[in-house]
Amino acid sequence: MSETGICIVGAGLSGLAVAASLQAEGRDVTVLEARDRAGGRVLSWRGYDLGPAWIWPHNRRMLALVERLGLRCFPQYAQGRLVFEAGDGTIRRDLDFATMGGALRIEGGLARVTDALARQLGDRLVLGQAVRRVTEDAAGVTLICDSAEIRAERVVLALPPRLVGGLGVAVPDAPTWMAGHAKLVATYPTAFWRDTGLNGDAMSHRGPLAEIHDASLAEGGEGALFGFALPGAAGHPGFQEAALAQLARLFGPDAATPRDVIVKDWSTDPATATQADRTPPAGHPTYRAIAPTARLIFAGTETSPDEGGFLEGALAAAEAAYMRLGRSVA
Repeated sequence: MSETGICIVGAGLSGLAVAASLQAEGRDVTVLEARDRAGGRVLSWRGYDLGPAWIWPHNRRMLALVERLGLRCFPQYAQGRLVFEAGDGTIRRDLDFATMGGALRIEGGLARVTDALARQLGDRLVLGQAVRRVTEDAAGVTLICDSAEIRAERVVLALPPRLVGGLGVAVPDAPTWMAGHAKLVATYPTAFWRDTGLNGDAMSHRGPLAEIHDASLAEGGEGALFGFALPGAAGHPGFQEAALAQLARLFGPDAATPRDVIVKDWSTDPATATQADRTPPAGHPTYRAIAPTARLIFAGTETSPDEGGFLEGALAAAEAAYMRLGRSVA
Protein backbone atom coordinates (compact mmCIF):
# COMPACT_ATOMS: atom_id res chain seq x y z
CA MET A 1 0.00 0.00 0.00
CA SER A 2 1.40 3.39 -1.00
CA GLU A 3 0.95 6.45 1.19
CA THR A 4 0.56 10.16 0.48
CA GLY A 5 -0.31 13.26 2.43
CA ILE A 6 -3.09 14.60 0.23
CA CYS A 7 -4.70 12.65 -2.60
CA ILE A 8 -6.81 14.43 -5.21
CA VAL A 9 -9.18 12.25 -7.20
CA GLY A 10 -9.88 13.76 -10.61
CA ALA A 11 -7.54 15.73 -12.88
CA GLY A 12 -10.11 18.07 -14.32
CA LEU A 13 -9.66 21.82 -14.03
CA SER A 14 -10.73 21.90 -10.38
CA GLY A 15 -8.51 19.04 -9.23
CA LEU A 16 -5.52 20.36 -11.15
CA ALA A 17 -5.98 23.83 -9.69
CA VAL A 18 -6.04 22.48 -6.12
CA ALA A 19 -2.93 20.42 -6.85
CA ALA A 20 -1.10 23.41 -8.33
CA SER A 21 -1.72 25.47 -5.20
CA LEU A 22 -0.54 22.65 -2.93
CA GLN A 23 2.51 21.98 -5.08
CA ALA A 24 3.48 25.64 -4.88
CA GLU A 25 3.62 25.25 -1.09
CA GLY A 26 5.71 22.09 -1.30
CA ARG A 27 2.89 19.92 0.08
CA ASP A 28 2.85 16.15 -0.41
CA VAL A 29 0.14 15.67 -3.05
CA THR A 30 -0.83 12.94 -5.50
CA VAL A 31 -3.48 13.31 -8.23
CA LEU A 32 -5.29 10.23 -9.54
CA GLU A 33 -7.08 10.35 -12.89
CA ALA A 34 -9.08 7.50 -14.44
CA ARG A 35 -8.58 8.71 -18.00
CA ASP A 36 -5.36 8.47 -20.00
CA ARG A 37 -5.25 12.28 -20.12
CA ALA A 38 -5.75 15.22 -17.81
CA GLY A 39 -8.50 17.80 -18.27
CA GLY A 40 -11.75 16.03 -17.47
CA ARG A 41 -14.47 17.71 -19.52
CA VAL A 42 -11.87 20.07 -20.96
CA LEU A 43 -10.89 18.39 -24.23
CA SER A 44 -9.45 19.96 -27.38
CA TRP A 45 -8.80 18.42 -30.79
CA ARG A 46 -6.43 20.34 -33.07
CA GLY A 47 -7.29 23.47 -31.13
CA TYR A 48 -11.07 22.92 -31.34
CA ASP A 49 -12.85 22.49 -28.02
CA LEU A 50 -15.03 19.40 -27.61
CA GLY A 51 -16.01 20.37 -24.09
CA PRO A 52 -16.27 23.86 -22.60
CA ALA A 53 -14.82 26.64 -24.72
CA TRP A 54 -15.87 30.04 -23.40
CA ILE A 55 -14.46 32.37 -20.80
CA TRP A 56 -16.43 35.49 -19.93
CA PRO A 57 -15.09 38.95 -19.08
CA HIS A 58 -16.30 38.65 -15.46
CA ASN A 59 -14.47 35.32 -14.90
CA ARG A 60 -11.63 36.82 -12.88
CA ARG A 61 -10.18 33.49 -11.75
CA MET A 62 -10.02 32.03 -15.25
CA LEU A 63 -8.58 35.19 -16.76
CA ALA A 64 -5.93 35.36 -14.05
CA LEU A 65 -5.00 31.71 -14.62
CA VAL A 66 -4.73 32.20 -18.38
CA GLU A 67 -2.46 35.19 -17.84
CA ARG A 68 -0.33 33.32 -15.30
CA LEU A 69 0.19 30.46 -17.76
CA GLY A 70 1.19 32.86 -20.53
CA LEU A 71 -1.74 31.94 -22.78
CA ARG A 72 -3.84 34.28 -24.89
CA CYS A 73 -7.56 34.75 -25.39
CA PHE A 74 -9.42 35.88 -28.49
CA PRO A 75 -13.06 36.95 -28.88
CA GLN A 76 -15.77 34.56 -30.02
CA TYR A 77 -16.76 35.65 -33.53
CA ALA A 78 -19.99 37.63 -33.25
CA GLN A 79 -20.23 39.93 -36.28
CA GLY A 80 -23.30 39.29 -38.40
CA ARG A 81 -26.70 37.65 -38.25
CA LEU A 82 -28.05 34.62 -36.44
CA VAL A 83 -30.00 31.80 -38.11
CA PHE A 84 -33.17 30.45 -36.51
CA GLU A 85 -34.85 27.19 -37.53
CA ALA A 86 -38.40 26.58 -36.30
CA GLY A 87 -39.81 23.14 -35.63
CA ASP A 88 -41.82 23.27 -38.87
CA GLY A 89 -38.63 23.82 -40.88
CA THR A 90 -39.05 27.56 -41.39
CA ILE A 91 -35.64 29.26 -41.44
CA ARG A 92 -34.91 32.92 -40.67
CA ARG A 93 -31.57 34.52 -41.46
CA ASP A 94 -32.44 38.14 -40.67
CA LEU A 95 -31.86 38.16 -36.91
CA ASP A 96 -29.19 40.77 -36.36
CA PHE A 97 -27.60 39.69 -33.10
CA ALA A 98 -25.13 37.17 -31.67
CA THR A 99 -25.88 34.91 -28.74
CA MET A 100 -22.30 34.68 -27.43
CA GLY A 101 -21.09 38.25 -27.85
CA GLY A 102 -18.41 39.04 -25.28
CA ALA A 103 -17.27 35.45 -24.88
CA LEU A 104 -13.55 34.67 -25.10
CA ARG A 105 -11.71 31.55 -26.22
CA ILE A 106 -8.17 30.29 -25.71
CA GLU A 107 -5.78 30.33 -28.65
CA GLY A 108 -4.99 26.69 -29.37
CA GLY A 109 -7.91 25.38 -27.34
CA LEU A 110 -8.87 25.33 -23.68
CA ALA A 111 -6.91 22.11 -23.08
CA ARG A 112 -3.77 24.24 -23.19
CA VAL A 113 -4.78 25.42 -19.71
CA THR A 114 -5.22 21.96 -18.20
CA ASP A 115 -2.23 20.54 -20.09
CA ALA A 116 -0.02 23.27 -18.63
CA LEU A 117 -1.23 22.56 -15.10
CA ALA A 118 -0.73 18.83 -15.63
CA ARG A 119 2.84 19.29 -16.87
CA GLN A 120 3.71 21.25 -13.75
CA LEU A 121 2.67 18.29 -11.59
CA GLY A 122 5.06 15.86 -13.24
CA ASP A 123 4.94 12.40 -11.64
CA ARG A 124 2.57 13.64 -8.95
CA LEU A 125 -0.16 13.08 -11.57
CA VAL A 126 -1.03 9.42 -12.14
CA LEU A 127 -3.12 8.76 -15.25
CA GLY A 128 -5.14 5.62 -15.95
CA GLN A 129 -5.72 5.01 -12.24
CA ALA A 130 -9.45 4.72 -11.61
CA VAL A 131 -10.55 4.92 -7.99
CA ARG A 132 -13.31 2.43 -7.22
CA ARG A 133 -13.95 2.96 -3.52
CA VAL A 134 -13.08 5.50 -0.84
CA THR A 135 -13.22 4.63 2.86
CA GLU A 136 -12.60 7.13 5.64
CA ASP A 137 -11.61 6.27 9.20
CA ALA A 138 -10.27 8.19 12.17
CA ALA A 139 -6.65 7.88 11.04
CA GLY A 140 -6.96 8.55 7.32
CA VAL A 141 -8.56 7.55 4.02
CA THR A 142 -8.12 4.37 1.98
CA LEU A 143 -8.57 4.52 -1.79
CA ILE A 144 -9.10 1.26 -3.64
CA CYS A 145 -7.97 1.61 -7.27
CA ASP A 146 -7.86 -0.76 -10.21
CA SER A 147 -4.19 -1.57 -9.68
CA ALA A 148 -3.28 -0.09 -6.31
CA GLU A 149 -4.39 0.66 -2.79
CA ILE A 150 -3.49 4.10 -1.48
CA ARG A 151 -3.57 5.51 2.01
CA ALA A 152 -3.89 9.29 2.41
CA GLU A 153 -4.16 11.69 5.30
CA ARG A 154 -6.78 13.73 3.45
CA VAL A 155 -8.58 13.36 0.12
CA VAL A 156 -10.07 15.90 -2.27
CA LEU A 157 -12.79 14.37 -4.43
CA ALA A 158 -12.71 16.66 -7.48
CA LEU A 159 -15.44 14.80 -9.34
CA PRO A 160 -19.09 15.40 -10.19
CA PRO A 161 -21.23 14.42 -7.17
CA ARG A 162 -22.90 11.59 -9.08
CA LEU A 163 -19.50 9.99 -9.68
CA VAL A 164 -18.53 10.54 -6.05
CA GLY A 165 -21.65 8.62 -5.05
CA GLY A 166 -20.36 5.63 -6.99
CA LEU A 167 -17.27 5.49 -4.76
CA GLY A 168 -19.27 4.64 -1.65
CA VAL A 169 -19.32 8.23 -0.38
CA ALA A 170 -22.75 9.65 0.43
CA VAL A 171 -23.29 13.11 -1.08
CA PRO A 172 -26.37 15.07 -2.19
CA ASP A 173 -27.41 14.40 -5.77
CA ALA A 174 -26.63 17.08 -8.35
CA PRO A 175 -26.79 16.89 -12.16
CA THR A 176 -23.43 16.87 -13.93
CA TRP A 177 -23.50 19.96 -16.13
CA MET A 178 -23.53 19.18 -19.89
CA ALA A 179 -22.92 15.48 -19.21
CA GLY A 180 -26.02 14.52 -21.19
CA HIS A 181 -24.92 16.37 -24.32
CA ALA A 182 -22.78 15.71 -27.37
CA LYS A 183 -20.76 18.22 -29.34
CA LEU A 184 -20.01 18.05 -33.06
CA VAL A 185 -17.24 20.05 -34.75
CA ALA A 186 -17.07 20.38 -38.55
CA THR A 187 -14.08 22.07 -40.20
CA TYR A 188 -13.97 23.76 -43.63
CA PRO A 189 -11.33 25.39 -45.86
CA THR A 190 -12.73 28.82 -44.93
CA ALA A 191 -15.40 30.35 -42.72
CA PHE A 192 -17.62 30.86 -45.77
CA TRP A 193 -20.76 31.76 -43.79
CA ARG A 194 -19.12 35.01 -42.75
CA ASP A 195 -19.02 36.08 -46.40
CA THR A 196 -22.83 36.00 -46.45
CA GLY A 197 -23.19 38.12 -43.30
CA LEU A 198 -23.79 35.21 -40.89
CA ASN A 199 -21.91 34.94 -37.61
CA GLY A 200 -22.18 31.16 -37.30
CA ASP A 201 -24.78 31.26 -34.53
CA ALA A 202 -27.91 29.19 -35.08
CA MET A 203 -30.76 28.00 -32.91
CA SER A 204 -32.89 25.10 -34.06
CA HIS A 205 -36.11 23.51 -32.82
CA ARG A 206 -35.76 20.81 -35.47
CA GLY A 207 -32.28 19.40 -34.88
CA PRO A 208 -30.42 17.20 -34.52
CA LEU A 209 -28.23 20.14 -33.43
CA ALA A 210 -30.05 22.51 -31.10
CA GLU A 211 -27.42 25.23 -30.86
CA ILE A 212 -24.60 26.06 -33.29
CA HIS A 213 -21.71 28.51 -33.17
CA ASP A 214 -18.61 29.57 -35.09
CA ALA A 215 -15.65 27.49 -33.86
CA SER A 216 -13.01 28.92 -36.22
CA LEU A 217 -9.53 29.34 -34.79
CA ALA A 218 -8.00 32.71 -33.96
CA GLU A 219 -5.38 32.74 -36.69
CA GLY A 220 -7.86 32.65 -39.57
CA GLY A 221 -7.66 30.30 -42.53
CA GLU A 222 -9.62 27.15 -41.76
CA GLY A 223 -13.20 27.69 -40.65
CA ALA A 224 -15.25 25.57 -38.28
CA LEU A 225 -18.74 25.26 -36.86
CA PHE A 226 -19.73 23.39 -33.73
CA GLY A 227 -23.10 22.31 -32.48
CA PHE A 228 -24.64 20.85 -29.35
CA ALA A 229 -26.81 17.85 -30.14
CA LEU A 230 -30.29 17.41 -28.75
CA PRO A 231 -30.18 14.95 -25.82
CA GLY A 232 -29.76 11.38 -27.06
CA ALA A 233 -29.47 12.41 -30.71
CA ALA A 234 -25.78 11.55 -31.12
CA GLY A 235 -26.46 7.90 -30.35
CA HIS A 236 -28.89 7.46 -33.22
CA PRO A 237 -27.74 5.83 -36.48
CA GLY A 238 -27.17 8.46 -39.13
CA PHE A 239 -26.62 11.29 -36.63
CA GLN A 240 -23.58 12.71 -38.39
CA GLU A 241 -25.25 12.69 -41.80
CA ALA A 242 -28.35 14.37 -40.36
CA ALA A 243 -26.22 17.00 -38.64
CA LEU A 244 -24.36 17.86 -41.85
CA ALA A 245 -27.65 18.06 -43.73
CA GLN A 246 -28.86 20.51 -41.08
CA LEU A 247 -25.72 22.64 -41.39
CA ALA A 248 -26.32 22.77 -45.14
CA ARG A 249 -29.93 23.88 -44.59
CA LEU A 250 -28.81 26.67 -42.31
CA PHE A 251 -25.54 27.86 -43.85
CA GLY A 252 -25.67 26.71 -47.46
CA PRO A 253 -24.49 23.69 -49.49
CA ASP A 254 -20.80 24.19 -48.69
CA ALA A 255 -21.55 23.13 -45.13
CA ALA A 256 -22.47 19.62 -46.31
CA THR A 257 -18.87 18.73 -47.21
CA PRO A 258 -16.53 19.52 -44.32
CA ARG A 259 -12.86 18.63 -44.26
CA ASP A 260 -13.23 16.83 -40.95
CA VAL A 261 -15.97 16.01 -38.50
CA ILE A 262 -15.52 14.91 -34.91
CA VAL A 263 -18.22 14.09 -32.37
CA LYS A 264 -17.76 13.81 -28.61
CA ASP A 265 -20.77 12.29 -26.86
CA TRP A 266 -20.25 13.07 -23.20
CA SER A 267 -23.30 11.06 -22.18
CA THR A 268 -21.47 7.83 -23.06
CA ASP A 269 -18.26 8.77 -21.21
CA PRO A 270 -18.24 6.84 -17.91
CA ALA A 271 -15.64 9.21 -16.46
CA THR A 272 -18.17 12.04 -16.85
CA ALA A 273 -21.75 10.80 -16.95
CA THR A 274 -23.97 8.37 -15.10
CA GLN A 275 -27.20 6.92 -16.43
CA ALA A 276 -29.10 9.69 -14.64
CA ASP A 277 -27.15 12.32 -16.59
CA ARG A 278 -28.54 11.07 -19.89
CA THR A 279 -31.65 13.08 -19.09
CA PRO A 280 -30.28 16.63 -18.79
CA PRO A 281 -31.90 19.17 -16.45
CA ALA A 282 -34.43 21.54 -18.00
CA GLY A 283 -32.44 24.59 -16.92
CA HIS A 284 -29.22 25.47 -15.19
CA PRO A 285 -29.15 23.76 -11.78
CA THR A 286 -28.52 25.60 -8.55
CA TYR A 287 -25.30 24.10 -7.23
CA ARG A 288 -24.30 24.06 -3.58
CA ALA A 289 -21.12 23.32 -1.68
CA ILE A 290 -20.85 19.87 -0.13
CA ALA A 291 -19.89 19.94 3.54
CA PRO A 292 -16.54 18.27 4.16
CA THR A 293 -15.96 15.46 6.62
CA ALA A 294 -12.89 15.24 8.85
CA ARG A 295 -10.71 13.98 5.99
CA LEU A 296 -12.79 14.27 2.80
CA ILE A 297 -13.09 17.56 0.92
CA PHE A 298 -15.20 18.06 -2.20
CA ALA A 299 -14.28 20.08 -5.28
CA GLY A 300 -15.41 20.19 -8.91
CA THR A 301 -17.61 22.79 -10.54
CA GLU A 302 -20.86 21.15 -9.39
CA THR A 303 -19.87 21.89 -5.78
CA SER A 304 -19.56 25.65 -6.31
CA PRO A 305 -22.43 28.05 -5.53
CA ASP A 306 -20.41 30.64 -7.49
CA GLU A 307 -20.62 29.95 -11.26
CA GLY A 308 -21.36 26.27 -10.65
CA GLY A 309 -21.21 24.21 -13.85
CA PHE A 310 -18.81 26.61 -15.54
CA LEU A 311 -15.02 26.87 -15.73
CA GLU A 312 -15.06 29.71 -13.24
CA GLY A 313 -17.03 27.50 -10.87
CA ALA A 314 -14.36 24.80 -11.12
CA LEU A 315 -11.74 27.31 -9.97
CA ALA A 316 -14.01 28.70 -7.25
CA ALA A 317 -14.48 25.15 -5.92
CA ALA A 318 -10.73 24.57 -6.09
CA GLU A 319 -10.14 27.76 -4.14
CA ALA A 320 -12.59 26.67 -1.43
CA ALA A 321 -11.05 23.18 -1.22
CA TYR A 322 -7.55 24.62 -0.92
CA MET A 323 -8.66 26.89 1.92
CA ARG A 324 -10.17 23.93 3.76
CA LEU A 325 -6.94 21.97 3.39
CA GLY A 326 -5.21 24.73 5.32
CA ARG A 327 -7.24 23.81 8.38
CA SER A 328 -6.07 21.04 10.67
CA VAL A 329 -7.98 17.78 10.94
CA ALA A 330 -10.45 17.89 13.81
